[in-house]
Amino acid sequence: MNIIQVCPYDLSIPGGVQTHVTQLSNELVRKNNKVVILAPRPANPNSEREADCEVKHITSSTRIPWWGTSIDVSVLKPNEKSQLRQFFDEFEPDVIHFHTIWNPVMQTQLLWMLPDSIKKVGTFHDTPPDRGLGKHIGANLMKVGAKYYLPKMDEIISVSETQTKAMGADPENLPQNFRILPNGIDAEAGQNMEKKSTPDDEFRIIFIGRFENRKGVFELLEIYRRLQSESLNQKISLTLVGSGPQLSEMKNFVNEHGLKRVSFHNGVNDNEKNRLLSESDLMIAPALYGESFGIVLLEAMALGVRVIGYGNEGYLNIGRKYGEENFPTPGDTEALFELAKQHLKMSAEEQSILIKKGLEIASKHDWKLIAQQIEHIYSQ
Repeated sequence: MNIIQVCPYDLSIPGGVQTHVTQLSNELVRKNNKVVILAPRPANPNSEREADCEVKHITSSTRIPWWGTSIDVSVLKPNEKSQLRQFFDEFEPDVIHFHTIWNPVMQTQLLWMLPDSIKKVGTFHDTPPDRGLGKHIGANLMKVGAKYYLPKMDEIISVSETQTKAMGADPENLPQNFRILPNGIDAEAGQNMEKKSTPDDEFRIIFIGRFENRKGVFELLEIYRRLQSESLNQKISLTLVGSGPQLSEMKNFVNEHGLKRVSFHNGVNDNEKNRLLSESDLMIAPALYGESFGIVLLEAMALGVRVIGYGNEGYLNIGRKYGEENFPTPGDTEALFELAKQHLKMSAEEQSILIKKGLEIASKHDWKLIAQQIEHIYSQ
């Protein structure tokens, strides 16, 4: 098949949707499909996520804050529309797969341009905040958006029950063309990976995500400060992978509190991210809200890394299988701190049990399995 994947976000910026689009595209290419990704021009071309297919940059984008995170806004100009019409004529796509189609406004413009003969598939990734003003406004906006966009899709995919409910749909009573299909991962990412030597006596904690308040980055730094201040007879380190608006404040916190062995890593590619993960003992994922699934948890589990975090509705899609005791109520820093201490002292046998459970969960989300189901949806 000739398949177009549409990513509304800058592929040079880390993010779950960007990972999803590129890894799904790579697996579809391996299945002998011809795939092109349409995306905004990257702000940092040298950091753009690699893909095994053509990436066609179709317009520019502007990043704006939105409900505690940020999104890319892009608008197609008349000349860009003309170029795309010519591309559609030449490529002759069988399927166009939108991702978070309501992200303004390039994908909506694409939707209006497409002939009826092209199959339209939409995957919905995001959820509104579950607190504050955003809980009410964001939830209502998403349901209004769903009423407009869902009927325009031939096939609908939601990444979780949490996301499905956010759109106002009932997971137990879905239309025939609506499926809940989780995010995928490369479950074999750690094979044949070269690791740097790390001290055997060092307990290595890692965080991967955007440096913003929604992700609980300052809760994490406070937990790390307390772990270092207590006499635990254990050397610990903290690796922070990502970027975002709180970076300078986070560095100030580290300096003001004299935190040792804290490293920041920005603009890393997937291979480097996986290497940093594989060298870690524990991932802490303290996102407070706004998570639809929890792909970052699966990526850690696939590399044999133990995981704890806040039990937001999105993360609990994985947490309920892994053990809800590892995911306390969002904002309960004390409970997350105590969990981190438990993992510091965990016996080798306990570690092995948890790592094995994580590997089993991750294996069920391998892209080989997920892409096969998506390919079947395309051919329906």
